Amino acid sequence: MRKTIVALVVIGLVWIAYTAWPLYELAVLVRAIDARDLSTVARHVSFERVRVSLTEQLVTAYMRKSGLKPNPFAQQAAAAGLSILSPVVNKLVSPEALSELLAVGWPVAIAGNPPPGTLGINRKTLGTAWQIFGASQYVIGRFEVSAPMELPPANRFRLTFQLLAWRWQLAGILLPENIRDLLADELIKSTRQSR
Repeated sequence: MRKTIVALVVIGLVWIAYTAWPLYELAVLVRAIDARDLSTVARHVSFERVRVSLTEQLVTAYMRKSGLKPNPFAQQAAAAGLSILSPVVNKLVSPEALSELLAVGWPVAIAGNPPPGTLGINRKTLGTAWQIFGASQYVIGRFEVSAPMELPPANRFRLTFQLLAWRWQLAGILLPENIRDLLADELIKSTRQSR
């Protein structure tokens, strides 16, 4: 009986630690973004995975906005044309630009000043631990959370953290639809200008 209780306590403590660990890493990343500590941001972000995440979203938005029919061949062709996407994605995937995107809540590097009422992710808008836990999803090796909490869920950034080499790192960002559409419009403009 005593061994069973000890085993249950150990399992409970491991579960609590596993649940709190990505929340702690999220808080560290947000503090680094607030402080503009780019070296800490770089350690907590898998930029290649974020690049893939943003590229997939922009390909889908580009196809929708440009009127291309969504089919596997068209998506592959659009993905193969990543040389077109590269300038837009590259403007977003750096410690400076990513910090600014999340802190301001708007792709300032591409679209200039944000519209009134735009909220970014910082210590104040991140929410309480309970709000973060309520807005998150846990899967083995993956943690997703949406923020800022003051915005409706459709207007929030969805941050995906993955356990990579025993460290939780930001591996994906699901952009709000208005920002995806804005970036798709920028892609359409850049493709028309290059013709």
